[in-house]
Amino acid sequence: MIKLNEMKNIILIGSGNVATHLGINLKNNNFNIVQVISSTLKNAETLATKLDSDFSNNISDLKKADLIIVAVSDNEIGNVANQIINTPIVHTSGSVGLEVFKNNNNAGVFYPLQTFNTNVEVAFKEVPICIEANNKDFEKEIIKLAQNISENVVKMDSKQRKQLHIAAVFSCNFTNQMFAISDDILEKSNIEFKLLLPLIKQTVNKLKTKKAIEVQTGPAKRKDLEIIKQHLNLISNKKNKEIYKLISESIIKTHE
Repeated sequence: MIKLNEMKNIILIGSGNVATHLGINLKNNNFNIVQVISSTLKNAETLATKLDSDFSNNISDLKKADLIIVAVSDNEIGNVANQIINTPIVHTSGSVGLEVFKNNNNAGVFYPLQTFNTNVEVAFKEVPICIEANNKDFEKEIIKLAQNISENVVKMDSKQRKQLHIAAVFSCNFTNQMFAISDDILEKSNIEFKLLLPLIKQTVNKLKTKKAIEVQTGPAKRKDLEIIKQHLNLISNKKNKEIYKLISESIIKTHE
């Protein structure tokens, strides 16, 4: 079994947002990124340049390493997994189970729970990393690896992680879509979105000490049906009108 003081040489398969942030943080913590492999050679080269590593667009060019981190789209993980048997390997997906590595004796999941954009900095030490492995020894090793770049490392099985990913979609992706809808509504009235930022910040701050259901406010919580009716009449976009109606109904039902 590879020990942490030997698990210094890492290959990244993938060159997108997750691979970029992981690669940079691992490099900054004295890990050696041996190689970046991406289906697009230019993308592989771009990330490899940042990491002082080799690069390729062909998995058959795979170099020797202590660990392979697969940070590709969910539907490509299985294809990669089937081509790698003898090298310890992890993937970074929230929704793909550990069983995808059925042919590898040292395999796991290294899932950073965060929204990543290549050119937006992230305080990686605060990012939860969810760990799962197909044996206890390897689990210990990737936990130690994760602890080098994050102060929030959690063991979590595939079933739990899939539920976490669903919750993350609701709390991040869907919430951001609400911001986009809000921005569109305000822009049409020549109002700046930044006026909402203190409200958004206060809403998030409340969640540090309270459950979301405890801090809900607004017309639906108050069951103010007249205000809800007025809002619906003012929303011109049919899809946004339906979203407003569905969420209001959900809030009312939750607080019955």
